[in-house]
Amino acid sequence: MMKIGILVLEDCTSMAMIGPMEILNKAGRYYNELNGIETNDSFFDVKLLSLNSKMVNTANNYPLYCHNTIDDIGNLDMVIIPGLDGDINNQLERNYKFVDWVKQKHEEGTEIASICTGAFILAETGLLDGKSAATHWAAADYFKMRYPQINLLPQEIIVDAGNIYTSGGATSFHNLMMYIIEKFCGVDVANYTSKMLLIDIHKEPQSSYAIFSSQKQHADKEILFAQKYIENNYSKRISLDEISSEVAISKRNFIRRFKNATGNTPIEYIQRVRVEAVKKALETTQKTIEEIVRNVGYDDMTTFRKLFKRITGISPNEYRKKYTRLVYMLN
Repeated sequence: MMKIGILVLEDCTSMAMIGPMEILNKAGRYYNELNGIETNDSFFDVKLLSLNSKMVNTANNYPLYCHNTIDDIGNLDMVIIPGLDGDINNQLERNYKFVDWVKQKHEEGTEIASICTGAFILAETGLLDGKSAATHWAAADYFKMRYPQINLLPQEIIVDAGNIYTSGGATSFHNLMMYIIEKFCGVDVANYTSKMLLIDIHKEPQSSYAIFSSQKQHADKEILFAQKYIENNYSKRISLDEISSEVAISKRNFIRRFKNATGNTPIEYIQRVRVEAVKKALETTQKTIEEIVRNVGYDDMTTFRKLFKRITGISPNEYRKKYTRLVYMLN
């Protein structure tokens, strides 16, 4: 039997706490069934853990009952940290008392896994320093800024750093649980669980799910104007000379200020805006891929396909198959 504790975080979504527990308990029973073990106990003994109270108020004002507190649980084989919900700094502060306990458990030999932005709690322990990790794609820039000593892999769904595991955003906990099941119960149990619970083991990289952020949380008015200009004219052959002229900044200073304000060079930003336009058209129209790509200002299909795959992790055709709206699939 493998003893696993799932932290219950205050004011955070209960999905990433209850979901892993249900998947692991099911898989643990499948393990017994496939191995002819006659017992009512699951291979995975999963407990929900709180700081100091059996009832914790999670997101949506939902009270969640916990099996134990972190002080009375005893030895564990693994601790799972669910994602933070909403404002990361606020939720990190509210649940910070878990940090030292997680570090202590790891020193005792307990394996640690984090889901989504739970990687921030794990990062605070220092256990990820010098290691690779994953987190939600939307929190990647902030994570890299806050923890430069960690090698963030923003496209990955799961990163195994030895006895520390991290996963990407939101429902990527499905895949993390499947990875844990395969590692400790074997591939047959993992495949059986995948089929019974309809979980896709081979999920695409996070970049295929990412929604382009306009990156406008800054106070540089000229760069904000330039961003809007790009978004309104991306289908044209706009040049850096043209954009810098529109904001009355020298080309060299414009490139520097744009990068400082948005995190992207102007060329990268134009590429991202065009890729996002293509993604939207692939989702909502029946135009050919070639026609869509020409409409955003590209004539070289080979170059654009490489760009699209570099940014999203999949090809335009794969993206269309994955995200085409049902109304178009039925036509």
